[in-house]
Amino acid sequence: MIVVDLFSGAGGLSEGFHQEGYKIVAQVEKEKWACETLKTRMSYHFLKNNNDLDLYGTYLRSVKDYKHLEQSREVIFKKYPHLKERFGYEILNKKFGNPQNDENATSLKDIQKMIENALIYNGENSVDLIIGGPPCQAYSLVGRGRMKESAEKDSRNYLFYYYLNLVKEYKPKAFIFENVPGILTAKKGKVFEKIKEEFENIGYKIVSGETEIDKENVLDFADFGTPQKRKRVILFGYKNNFNLVYPDFGKHKYEWDHQLVTKNVISDLRNLQPGEGDDHLLVDYIEKDQSELKSYQMFMRKNSFGITNHKSRTIQPRDRKIYELSIKLALNGEQLKYSDLPHELKTHKNETAFLDRFKVHAWDKLPHTVVAHISKDGHYNIHPDIEQSRSLTVREAARIQSFPDNYYFEGPRTAQFVQVGNAVPPIMSSVIAKSLKDIL
Repeated sequence: MIVVDLFSGAGGLSEGFHQEGYKIVAQVEKEKWACETLKTRMSYHFLKNNNDLDLYGTYLRSVKDYKHLEQSREVIFKKYPHLKERFGYEILNKKFGNPQNDENATSLKDIQKMIENALIYNGENSVDLIIGGPPCQAYSLVGRGRMKESAEKDSRNYLFYYYLNLVKEYKPKAFIFENVPGILTAKKGKVFEKIKEEFENIGYKIVSGETEIDKENVLDFADFGTPQKRKRVILFGYKNNFNLVYPDFGKHKYEWDHQLVTKNVISDLRNLQPGEGDDHLLVDYIEKDQSELKSYQMFMRKNSFGITNHKSRTIQPRDRKIYELSIKLALNGEQLKYSDLPHELKTHKNETAFLDRFKVHAWDKLPHTVVAHISKDGHYNIHPDIEQSRSLTVREAARIQSFPDNYYFEGPRTAQFVQVGNAVPPIMSSVIAKSLKDIL
C-alpha cells in the first residue's frame, strides 16, 4: 500500500510500516535533523532490501560528527548515486503554515505539489494511507495548564487542518492520526467533536477506539509490548462507504518471555560515567554470552553493528549527589521530593512546584514515559546504577522507546534527544501496521 507520512519526526511511526512492506513515498517534517535521520533510515531500509547492509555499517564507521554528514554519506552515494535524488523527492523538510505570516512555512499547495512529484517519481498515482500526528502540545493536559488562555490562540491547535486537507486531496482508503490523550477532552470534548465533524464533511468517519465513549479509548503502549508507560490515542479514519472497524491492536501485540523492566531493557549497554561516551562513534557491544541477554535486548541488537548515540551528559557535582540520593530511594520504591533535599543541594526556594523533578528509571520497574524534555535536562530520566549516577544517554532512551540499535539519530545530541522523545515507539507502529493489514 502507498503511504504518505505527515509530521514524521525521526520516523518512529513510519518504521513499523517500512518493516511490514508498505511503500512510503513521502515524509513531511519541519525539523532539519529529524529529516537527516529519515534519510539515514531510508538508506538502511534500501541497503537491507538490497542485501548490502555491510555498506550501512561502513557508513556508521565513517561518521565522525554531524558537521560532515554529507561527506560521510558519500560512501553510500558512490555506489548508489540515485539515493541522493530519492532523498530530494521523498524526504520533505517543510513546515506547514502560511508563508505570509511565517517566512519558514511552506503553503499547503506547494507541499501538495511536492507530494505529487514524489508519487510520480515512484510511478504511483494514488495514496492508500496517510499516517502522522500533528504536534499538539496545546491539546495536552500539561500544555493547557501551562499556556492557559494562550492555548486558544496557539497555531498548533490548527495543524490538523493541514492533515485534514491532505486527506481530502488524496482520498486515501484510511488514515492513522496519533495524538496525546488531551485531544479527546480539550474544551470538554468539543475539540474532538469538531475534528469528527470536519472529517465527516469530507466523507470520512474517524473513531478513537473500540468503545463509543471516546475518553475511555486512551491506549497505554506498554500493553502492546513497548517497555514504557506511554499513554496515547490512535485515531483511525476511513471512507464512509468502507464500513470498517477499529483495528485490533491486541492481536499483534509483542509478547516477551520476561518482564520489560529497565534492567531487561538497557543493562547490556556499556557503563558510562558522566561525560563519557560518544554522540556518533560506532562502538562494539560488550562481549556477553547470548544466554545472558534478554530476548528484548537481542531483538534490539538484530542487524546492528554496535552502539551509537551513547554519550552521557556531564553534570554538576551537586546534581550527581542528588542523583545518588534519588537512586538510593528508588531501590526502596520511593521517589525523591525536592522539598526533602538537604539545604545545601537546593537551588531555589519554591518547594511546592515540580516536587517530582528528579525521577529514576528503577531497575525493577517498567520505565516511565520518555518525552522531548529530556533534551533540556536529564533529571527526570536518571539511570538506576548508582555506580554511574548520571542521566540516560540517547541510546538508552531510544531502547526504552523501542528503536532498534541500528537506528542512527543524526545531528547534535540535543536534537537527537528531541527526536527520540517525540517519537511513536517503533514496536507500537509495527503493531499498528500489522493490524491495518487485517482490515484494509
